[in-house]
Amino acid sequence: MLGSPQPIKNEMVNIHEVLERVRKLVIADIPKGVELRFDYDPSIPDLNADRDNLIQLVFNIAGNAIKAVGDSGNILFKTRVLRNFTINQKTHRLALKLEIIDNGQGVPDDIRDKLFFPMISGSAKGTGLGLSIAQSLANRHHGIIEFESEVGETCFTLLLPIFDKEQQSTKNKA
Repeated sequence: MLGSPQPIKNEMVNIHEVLERVRKLVIADIPKGVELRFDYDPSIPDLNADRDNLIQLVFNIAGNAIKAVGDSGNILFKTRVLRNFTINQKTHRLALKLEIIDNGQGVPDDIRDKLFFPMISGSAKGTGLGLSIAQSLANRHHGIIEFESEVGETCFTLLLPIFDKEQQSTKNKA
């Protein structure tokens, strides 16, 4: 229920190509008053990851940001590379930091602690599956999603280790 049981199909993926694909998927359905902005770090190397999983992950978070801003607001996609960064108690030489920041209503206090659990939604029309699926997909890539939220600024941060092809194949055998 929380993501594909299929094995990850790793390939070298440019995160910005993933973000541009998500932009094309959401742009047709967003209200005219919602502005998507992008702040990309061009130095980020390709990730050895499952492209379709990353598209789904980012699409789920972006969908929540669009719902949060309603008919007007701003959503920023920001990428950075982190050096010697620890994710899940393991330090990685390089890591991707992808932030999706919106100026919407914020995450309600009563669901903050269980936001990534299935069937938890801050929207009456939501299924409560998007973020739990996104977190599951991040975990499958040895990463994590975190968030900070208040009214007027919510930031979901995806942190993924950047493995080269050889490191990833060794990691998958472990």
